[in-house]
Amino acid sequence: MRCFTAIVLPEATRRMLARLGGASVRQSKAVRWNTQDKLHITLKFLGQVADEHLPAVCDAVRAASSDIAPFSVRLAGLGCFPAPRNPRVLWCGIEDPAEGCARWVAAAEPLLADLGFKPEARAYTPHITLARSKSGAGNSILHRVLEDTAAPPAEELMVRQVVLFESRLDRSGACYMPIATTRLGGT
Repeated sequence: MRCFTAIVLPEATRRMLARLGGASVRQSKAVRWNTQDKLHITLKFLGQVADEHLPAVCDAVRAASSDIAPFSVRLAGLGCFPAPRNPRVLWCGIEDPAEGCARWVAAAEPLLADLGFKPEARAYTPHITLARSKSGAGNSILHRVLEDTAAPPAEELMVRQVVLFESRLDRSGACYMPIATTRLGGT
């Protein structure tokens, strides 16, 4: 099964982010917009996890979470990958003043590497993926959204847990199923 770890956002935050860009832009087939239920802050994408390795992965997530106290993050405007002139991914940034996300990733990487999961080569940048372009026309739409859409309010969010998800692919895209939820700092 395909798995990743993430921070689940409050429903009101997901609802607000799901409306960004406007309904007319969201109807374009050149862009795949994440629905409200798919909005989260990814901490670590694991990829394929064999069923027999799942208990060890859960233990690693639990161990990484045990030393990280609950922390707050804040929504921090819109951005894109790879560049504003040619955006393929539209995201909402996350300010992490206590570096809680980065500390969790730093704690989890060696534990997961011991289980055979490759450490991420790039520096961790917390964000919420809102949309992905499927074509050059989609890139233009995302560029227009970046120029015309007001940044979401700098809402502060309290992070108290990390969730291990399974990502199931079907004709309509990915469906995220929670496997295990772990509280931070033993709270």
